[in-house]
Amino acid sequence: MPSTVIIADDHPVVVAGVETILKAHRYDVVARAHDTDALFDALADHPCDVVITDYSMPEGDQPDGMPMIRRIRAVRPDIGIVVLTMLSNPAILRGLLDMGVAAIFDKRTNLRDIPVAVHAADVGRSYLSPGIRRLFQEVDCATGPEELATRLSPREIEVLRAYAKGHSLSDIAALMGRSFKTISRQKRSAMAKLGLVNDAQLYQYLADVNAGTGDDWTPSNEATGGIRFFRGESRAP
Repeated sequence: MPSTVIIADDHPVVVAGVETILKAHRYDVVARAHDTDALFDALADHPCDVVITDYSMPEGDQPDGMPMIRRIRAVRPDIGIVVLTMLSNPAILRGLLDMGVAAIFDKRTNLRDIPVAVHAADVGRSYLSPGIRRLFQEVDCATGPEELATRLSPREIEVLRAYAKGHSLSDIAALMGRSFKTISRQKRSAMAKLGLVNDAQLYQYLADVNAGTGDDWTPSNEATGGIRFFRGESRAP
């Protein structure tokens, strides 16, 4: 019996291209969606083995990005997830893997390899497009989840928490009784450990974190491994 797949992307040409390739490899595409609302309707109406979804689908009342992936995992913990994306932010990509995404497929590569990603998700294995795999290697984000979860020091966590709430580095220095130079160094150190190379990537990372968890966050080394975020105090060492 062929594996069943739902495809979601806000570009119809991408959905059509993925479907054509998968059908040639004997996959059964049971539903298609072009926004988050249609995706969750499809998940409710159609049993499937794998969902392939774009990371960014701004149309629809339901949020996209990390909150969308988190909800997919909550409502359908049994299915494999393949994320299509053009993201180059290794911290967000790492976060997707930590949330249970089986495969991350770079939309800038040839779609002919999408069956490999779908097969991996279907059988419970992992798949990364070659460019994403190289990105992790370049920024040293491909280490084990236990090591990644313990990289940020308590003071680096405090700085990023304050930064996420909109405080400037000068404000953070005053609030914490440290020098501006110390706060700046701790921010740069945290960014380096998360594989973030500029403030634009940091803002994107913090925005995704806040979108998924509410108004407060800290890294936590939970039993599932990797960087997690939750309300309350830090449990990082």
